[in-house]
Amino acid sequence: MMTMAVVLLLPSASSNDEKSGIVGTAAGDFTVGNDEGMMSLGKLRGKYVLLTLWSSADVVSRLDNISNDRLATETPGVVLLSVNFDRSKALFDELVAADSLNASTQYYCERQDRSVFEKKWGTAQQYNSYLIGPSGKVVAVNPTAQEIGRLVN
Repeated sequence: MMTMAVVLLLPSASSNDEKSGIVGTAAGDFTVGNDEGMMSLGKLRGKYVLLTLWSSADVVSRLDNISNDRLATETPGVVLLSVNFDRSKALFDELVAADSLNASTQYYCERQDRSVFEKKWGTAQQYNSYLIGPSGKVVAVNPTAQEIGRLVN
């Protein structure tokens, strides 16, 4: 049985008032954790990061997460960082297994930590995927596989 949880969620001090997720803007930083360790968006600077914010309540975002999981595995130079906002950790664990997702790239966001994502990434309105470039800026919102291939290569 797989157990994962967000251990820590910290916004970057320098960009607390800026909204992330707009093409051309800095992605901001946060740290999440699971049983395999901590991961910070800032630690991934210098790489293309496919950030997927999803929930099973939003079928499109769940399907995007499944596609993005496969895409990141098959695309050299792209790292997946996936954050889930389901109602319970138990449901999240079931989905990771049922969807055959790479557990090391999947993180569950506890309710008390969601306000950071709601404020900076707009998750209260909609879940999206973002391609973040090596400089830490958002280069695409809800990118297709073709768009990612074009931007990364």
